[in-house]
Amino acid sequence: MSHHHARAHQGEFDENAAEQFEWSDAMLLGHGQMDDAHEEFVHVVKALAACDAATALGCLQAVEDHLLAHFGTEREWMERTEYPAMDCHLDEHQKVLDTVQQVNRLAQAGQVGLRDVRRLAAALADWFPKHATYLDSALSAWISKRRHGGAPVILRRALGEGVQQKSTLA
Repeated sequence: MSHHHARAHQGEFDENAAEQFEWSDAMLLGHGQMDDAHEEFVHVVKALAACDAATALGCLQAVEDHLLAHFGTEREWMERTEYPAMDCHLDEHQKVLDTVQQVNRLAQAGQVGLRDVRRLAAALADWFPKHATYLDSALSAWISKRRHGGAPVILRRALGEGVQQKSTLA
């Protein structure tokens, strides 16, 4: 287990992570289906973070359903391409899925409140960028190398919006 992953399980995470959690081109990994799944993940987690008592159960179920599909697809890619780091990657997926399913079950039973649901959203928003940067980017590169013989090419829109360009024209 990575240092960051261990830290997240000890409850030492950024409880405000969901407030700043936004999809951007900075998150692109160069694998279209993976990038689409990651964008959807950001949206379901944002919805979970913004839920209220009336929408919490539906938002929790949406996160669980998304993770089941998302992680299942990544598992298929890993198996099909004989990904060497599959066990570590799948282990992390399982721990996240187990946590979401446990909170979902407890919420359905009325045993956790809205604060707990929002803390889950914050934990997911805190976990995801590290997971995508380290594990999913390696998987994207592996798949691209297996399919196309090289690393993915990632085209991003200008990320420094608002940054003034110095002009050399007089």
